Amino acid sequence: MKRLSFIVAAFLLTFPSAAHTQGALSLQGLGYPAGENSARSEGTGTSISDFDALSVTSPAGIAGVGSAAIYFQYSPEFRRVTTPGGTAKTTTARFPVVLGVLPMGQSWTLALSSSTFLDRSLETSLTRPQVIGADTDTVLVTERNKILGAINDVRLALAWSKSPGFRIGVGGHIFSGSNRVTLSHLYPDSAKFLSNAQTGSISYAGFAASVGVEYHPVRAIGFAVSARKGGDLRAQSNDTTIGSGRLPDHYSGSIVFEGLPGTVISARLAHDAWSSLGNLSSTGVQAFDGWDGGVGIEASGPRLMQRILTFRAGARFRTLPFGFSDGATAFQDCNVAGFCTDVTFRQGTHRVSERSFAAGLGIPLTRDRAALDVSFQRATRDAGTDVKERGFILSFGLRVSP
Repeated sequence: MKRLSFIVAAFLLTFPSAAHTQGALSLQGLGYPAGENSARSEGTGTSISDFDALSVTSPAGIAGVGSAAIYFQYSPEFRRVTTPGGTAKTTTARFPVVLGVLPMGQSWTLALSSSTFLDRSLETSLTRPQVIGADTDTVLVTERNKILGAINDVRLALAWSKSPGFRIGVGGHIFSGSNRVTLSHLYPDSAKFLSNAQTGSISYAGFAASVGVEYHPVRAIGFAVSARKGGDLRAQSNDTTIGSGRLPDHYSGSIVFEGLPGTVISARLAHDAWSSLGNLSSTGVQAFDGWDGGVGIEASGPRLMQRILTFRAGARFRTLPFGFSDGATAFQDCNVAGFCTDVTFRQGTHRVSERSFAAGLGIPLTRDRAALDVSFQRATRDAGTDVKERGFILSFGLRVSP
């Protein structure tokens, strides 16, 4: 049984997320990077995230929170994958950001957060004929592969600011999480053939450190830079290490313009060294370094019941961490003496790009002691193959100040 659990865990570590005819482009490798951005930031194409106290991107941002607050976010995604074999629709529920922030005196701010770093929730199903028994009965068997889990980022951040013109912050990160996989073989005639299922799990553990700086030389213009240095990330099954890599280094730079009354225009460019995670896969699920850029606008709108609404819009382009493989072909290589070796030839692995357009709305509540942010993202993912993916992501973020 221990050997079986190890095999299932190894499958989980290297599973390419789906067969070529069913695979979601965003769920290859270790999963989809949810982004660790608040609903406000997502509404601006994430362009404001390095200045945003509720996004887990720059620890300096928490210095601008103003008052103690608790923040919770819910972000369901409605995904559609189109292949030559048909179309599949799925829904994934995510809770990507939970954060508590506490100002301490006039200069210091402390925050504790938990956010989704890589989400890996998927299920694939394939029905095929199989010959069973001495009588060579041919039956249809359904192979179902289900994975639930994620790698989460728990951050403790501390920021210092003597004036609104300069803020600096540092953060310590613990990356942890687990994936649980179930491999099932289902037969239509349960009286004659017994269906079976195998389960296994894999856990992850790693550490990182981050720093951020925010500077406003004048009231109308601000600059922000942030960086995260990744440490080792280990994958374990039953206390046995089955893979290791390094958490990706992250660098980001942003600019904001507030020269127009009630309007914030922002832009951001970030780089993630995702290829450092490639060593976690023993079968060559390739990881690519990638750029992440966004532009957006936030503007005050009309009053609703004596409260000023805020409207947001933005666009984002980024490279997802893990490539999409065209598939694999198995054959035998035989020499002149008749000795044969099984060979698996993996076809090309393609970078997966994501383009998204976003809109959002900010609604103050209960005399400004609470606020609701809502955003909508339409994401298109492409790898230059005949598999296409479209995602619609809704985000609801609630901030409450005690």
